[in-house]
Amino acid sequence: LEAIEAILHQLAAAQLRSQERHEALAETVQMLTADVQQDAENIRTLARNSQTLHDSIKALETIASAHEQRIDRIEGQ
Repeated sequence: LEAIEAILHQLAAAQLRSQERHEALAETVQMLTADVQQDAENIRTLARNSQTLHDSIKALETIASAHEQRIDRIEGQ
């Protein structure tokens, strides 16, 4: 009878450890999920900023080209 009680005690302790590990893993998954969601938002923001930068550079290129053509016309006169 004592052996059975010892086994039951060990089983209960193992079950408790298993539950604690499960809870720790669930918490880790929740934190990782939040991190991934934040990373995704950061990537979307970076993509928008990159597009804005690209558009600004293209606009500057157009302005520089127009100025260069104007200078060429002035120098050609």
